[in-house]
Amino acid sequence: MSKSKSCWKRLFRCAPNARPKGKFVADAMSVISANTDVPVTVKCRIGVDNHDSYNELCDFIHKVSSQSPTKHFIIHSRKALLNGISPKENRSIPPLKYEYFYALVRDFPDLQFTINGGINTVDEVHTARMEGAHGVMVGRAACKDPWNILGNIDSAIYGAPPSSLTRRQVLEKYQVYGDSVLGLYGPNPNIREVIRPLLNFFYSEPGNTLWKRKADAAFMDPKLTTIKSFLKETLGSIPDSVLDAPISEAAIGFPDVFADAKRLLPPPYVAEREEELLYA
Repeated sequence: MSKSKSCWKRLFRCAPNARPKGKFVADAMSVISANTDVPVTVKCRIGVDNHDSYNELCDFIHKVSSQSPTKHFIIHSRKALLNGISPKENRSIPPLKYEYFYALVRDFPDLQFTINGGINTVDEVHTARMEGAHGVMVGRAACKDPWNILGNIDSAIYGAPPSSLTRRQVLEKYQVYGDSVLGLYGPNPNIREVIRPLLNFFYSEPGNTLWKRKADAAFMDPKLTTIKSFLKETLGSIPDSVLDAPISEAAIGFPDVFADAKRLLPPPYVAEREEELLYA
């Protein structure tokens, strides 16, 4: 095959958007739903290459939702470019079109929509929900700074009391969990896989760079066979003042990040006038 493995993976993920009728996805979601007892969801971009009009996106949503049990869509508010740029560039170069997302909320009131793409703070999560999003997916921002993003979600979004947890307390619990799942499936998960969610746990804090260097060395040390021994070997690089500090207030985002979305809403969608086999 002329395409690389990475290219084929990108093509598979984006191909549903390139099928304006959406029948392939509707059929697949019907089969998946018949074999599970939990609700099924579809995650897609707003378009692919030149298939990027709002009506094409709506045709896809309409077809999938009317011919399968799918009632929840997670919308990455960028289109995908299948040729010429890398997967990483596809996460930043195609422009965000939040107006498409909020138009879907308007035009499909019986469906649920989760917004994704370019949302980096708890403040922006709150704003997205206030503007009408049923849910918000935060991806790389939470991976980049999990302590400050995820640590504020319960209080800022769900109204829970502010947490007094410290990183040290979280790590003590995570160590017990990590050692309980280590090697649960033969060689996996290994220490690197269990520790991976912690690699940015000290993002922007004193000692973070040294912690990562020690972690890289510890991954290669055959004597470190438990999460407890790994943390004992590496945490000396982090000051007690960092380990024992409670979660700080959430960072302020850009409250006007969605300001243009409502002003730029495309005209309301009118479904294709064709005979539909509606999902019963």
